[in-house]
Amino acid sequence: MRFCPFRGVLPLLLSLVLGAWFFPAPLGAQNISDIVGDSFEEIQGRGLVIRTKPAGARVFIDGLERGETPLTLERLRSGEYHVRLVKEGYRERRFQIVLSASSRLLVSIELEEAVGQVLLRIRRSGESPPPEILPLDPAVFTDGGVTLRPGSGETPVISLPVGYRTIRVRAFGWEDAARTVFVEENRISSVEFILKPAAYTMDRGQVIRPRFNPVNPGSLGRTEFHFEVSAPGQGTVTVEDSAGWVVYTAPLGPFRTWSQSVVWDGRDPGGEPLPPGIYQARIETESLVRDAAPPQTYILRLETEIDASAHIYPLSLQGLTPGLLFAPVPAVLPTGSFQIETGLFFGKTSPQERAFSSLPFNAGIRFSPASRLELTANMNVLPNFDGDATPWGLAASAKWLFFRDAGGLPLDLAAGISYAWEMEDGTAPLGPGGGFGLTVPLSWRLKFLTILFGPGMRVPVPGLAIPRLLLSGGLLFQGPWFTGGFSLRPEFNFSEPPETESVRLFLGGELKLYPPPSNLVFSLSGGAWFAGSALGGFGGVGIGLLY
Repeated sequence: MRFCPFRGVLPLLLSLVLGAWFFPAPLGAQNISDIVGDSFEEIQGRGLVIRTKPAGARVFIDGLERGETPLTLERLRSGEYHVRLVKEGYRERRFQIVLSASSRLLVSIELEEAVGQVLLRIRRSGESPPPEILPLDPAVFTDGGVTLRPGSGETPVISLPVGYRTIRVRAFGWEDAARTVFVEENRISSVEFILKPAAYTMDRGQVIRPRFNPVNPGSLGRTEFHFEVSAPGQGTVTVEDSAGWVVYTAPLGPFRTWSQSVVWDGRDPGGEPLPPGIYQARIETESLVRDAAPPQTYILRLETEIDASAHIYPLSLQGLTPGLLFAPVPAVLPTGSFQIETGLFFGKTSPQERAFSSLPFNAGIRFSPASRLELTANMNVLPNFDGDATPWGLAASAKWLFFRDAGGLPLDLAAGISYAWEMEDGTAPLGPGGGFGLTVPLSWRLKFLTILFGPGMRVPVPGLAIPRLLLSGGLLFQGPWFTGGFSLRPEFNFSEPPETESVRLFLGGELKLYPPPSNLVFSLSGGAWFAGSALGGFGGVGIGLLY
C-alpha cells in the first residue's frame, strides 16, 4: 500500500474548521475584539453581568433570551456559555464566555452601529434654464445626521444607519425634494433626485431693530430689513419719511441665497442723522430667471422709527441697579437690547476682605423685555488664594423708567428693586450687600454730561434688620463710543452703634470703551472706600458685549 502524506491532514483541517465554527474558543475574562470599549473583568462574587453602550440590547445565552442590558445573572452555573447581543440598528455581537464558581464576570460591550451606503444622483429637470443662468449647488440633509454639499455633477455615496431614512435635497432657486429609502447593512442603495426650478417669491419681511437712534455707534445706530427670496433676483430698497419724501435708496442683488438683508443707518446723504419719526421702507424685487411670461414684481413694506431717546450705552452692573460703580442711572435700554459684562477686581474691594487675598469675579446681564423695563441678573465669585472654600453670591434687579424729559426738562426718573443672596464672606465686589433693596435714581441730562442722584435703602436678611440708607451721586460723561464717570455712595447703618463702622463711603471712577464696528465693551475702573478708621483701594478690568 502506497503512503499518502495528505491522508491524515485533511481530516485534521476539517475538524479544526468545524470546531472553530461550532465551538468557539472560550475567552473567559479576556477581550473578544479590538473594539474600543469592549472589556472583560473578573470581580468578587459570582455569576455574570453584561453591560452595553448603548443599553437596551437583548441578551441570548445558549439560544435562550434572558433580558436586556444592563443585565445581572447571579445563578448561572460555572462553565462555558455562548452569548448573543441583539439591538435594532446595531450589529449583532456573538462571543463565548467561561464562568468560574469563585468569581463574577463583568462584560462591557461597545455596540457598533449597523450602516449601509446610499448612492445619490442629483440632476436638473429637462426644462431647466442653462447652468450659467440658474446654477445647481445642492445641499443634502438626512435624518441620520449627515449633511453634505456635493459638487456639480458628482454622485456621492453616504453612509447611513440601517432602516428607512429620509433624504432631503435643497438648492437655491430649485424646489425642495425629499425621498425615503430603505438602507440595508453592507449594501449600496441608489436614489435619484430630479430638481425643478422654483417659482420666484419674496416674503418673511422683518425689521431687526424697529426703533433705533443713528447717534449710537456702529451697529447700535443702524437697523436691518430682512427678507427671503426663493430664486435669483434683484431689486431696490427705498426709504421714505412720514411726508413721503425719499431719504434713502439703494440697489439690491443679485440674490444668490435665500436670506437677504439691507442695512440702513438713518442718515441723509451728507451723513447727518435724520430727524425722529416713522419711516417706511419699500423693498421691490423681481426674478433674474426670464421665461415666456413677463416678470412679476414683489413688494414688501416695512416700518421703522428713529427715536432720539433710544440711547444704547454700557453701564456697570456691580451695584445691582445698573449705573456707574456707585450711582444707579434711570435710563433703560431700548426693547430687545441687552448688555453682558464680566469683570475682575483686585486690591481690597470691601471692609470684610483682606487686601489681595482673592481675585473677585463678577458676571452679569441686563436686558429690556419691554418698553421702559430693564431686568438685571449677575453672579459674583471670590476665589481665595489661601485655598479656603470659594464663597459666591447671586443677585437680580428690575428697573422701571417712570419719566423721561419730565415737564419738558431733560429730567429722568426711575425706580428699582433688587435682591441679593450671598454665602458667608461672599459679598459682591463693590456691592451694597445681601438682602432686599430699593432705589430711586434721578438724572439731569446735559449735552455730554449727566448729573446723577439716587437715594435708596437696603434691608439685610435674615432677621430683617433696620434698613440701611444709601445715598449715591455721580457724573456721567458720554462720547460717541465711550462712557466714563465718577460716583460715590455713602452708606448709613442705623443698627450699629456710632463708634463702630456705621458709616461707609465708596468712591470710584470708570471708563468704558465700545469702538465700532465691534459690539465689544472694554472697562477700566478704580477707587477707594472708607469705613470708620479703615480704608482700602481697588482696581478692575472687564469685557462685555452690547447690542
